[in-house]
Amino acid sequence: MRGLFITATDTGVGKTLVSTLLVRGLLSRGCPAIHFKPVQSGFITVNGAEFPADLAFSHSIVAPDEAVATYCRERSLYAFRDPIAPDHAAEKERVAIDPAAILTRAKELEKEHLLITEGAGGAAVPLTDRYLFADLIADLGQQALIVARPGLGTLNHTRLTVEFLRQRGVSIAGIVVSGYDAGDPSAERNLRMLVEMNGLPLLGVLPRVLGLDTERPGWMTGSSADALQERFDWPAILAACGA
Repeated sequence: MRGLFITATDTGVGKTLVSTLLVRGLLSRGCPAIHFKPVQSGFITVNGAEFPADLAFSHSIVAPDEAVATYCRERSLYAFRDPIAPDHAAEKERVAIDPAAILTRAKELEKEHLLITEGAGGAAVPLTDRYLFADLIADLGQQALIVARPGLGTLNHTRLTVEFLRQRGVSIAGIVVSGYDAGDPSAERNLRMLVEMNGLPLLGVLPRVLGLDTERPGWMTGSSADALQERFDWPAILAACGA
């Protein structure tokens, strides 16, 4: 399946920001991209109504003139109110996540779009008691893009994620580092080591953004988003997406 699956070494690393910037950048380059987040947990209030937090942020950057409800509904399948692990949230709401339904929705969207699919947490997060996000990536047949932190601990976390995905038969397009701080003595070395240790290209380095909050739509302007998305290696990303 064309597009990319955005996963990460942990939760809160920057998947939603990266996914949103990729979609905005692909659209500006004439690619019919869509942000697909099939399973998500956590709602926020926008203009007096509640919406899934991550897609509400995406909407504010990608399609602010479109109705928020329509944007979120078309790009998700399971949205849970509590900001907890998706299998736990589903259990609390007495909903059974059906991986087959996610695959069906993805195939429908793929007919007219290039999918930037975003996971929840990392690759080993469970959707059911026998099915992980890594299994979903493999079944979709998308290449994974791993979002990683720049600082201490990232070499271990990223290597574990890479090895786990490879064991599941997932092809990996590369790594994007999110939250880079030039003042961090470990960060510059880690950029080089991430490439050397994993044999993967670095497809982007996003700086640390003060006040970053993807649960607060509207805090980032379109021009700020455009400045950030120019930090991606677009030729490599376009090739990985099959664009």
